[in-house]
Amino acid sequence: MRIRRRAALAWLGGLAAALVIAACSTPGGHVPGAAPTLGDPDRGQRLISDYGCGSCHVVPGVHGADGLVGPPLTDFGRRSYIAGVLPNNADNLQHWIRDPQSVVPGNAMPDLGVSTVDARDIAAYLLTLG
Repeated sequence: MRIRRRAALAWLGGLAAALVIAACSTPGGHVPGAAPTLGDPDRGQRLISDYGCGSCHVVPGVHGADGLVGPPLTDFGRRSYIAGVLPNNADNLQHWIRDPQSVVPGNAMPDLGVSTVDARDIAAYLLTLG
């Protein structure tokens, strides 16, 4: 009986470790390199230029997006966290884009008045990077 209990506990421990490893390798449930299911990434790429995101960030694929104020958004889809606090997934990224001050009050990212639809498309583009 004890042997079975130990074997079951060992199996559960291994399963828990595998789940932790899987969670770390797929941030926010996002599969790196996979196209997001929501939003239009092509439109999002244009909106990044329209909203002037490139004045603060380096954004691959966006002409003139070579700013050095904020972090470069290179390989953004492979990152685990947004602003160091939110798991990187489409919903959290849209929230961050629309209202960054509610996530990290006082941070340097301004509220640009991004609409819900625009945030969805910008997030779709950023999540393709990586």
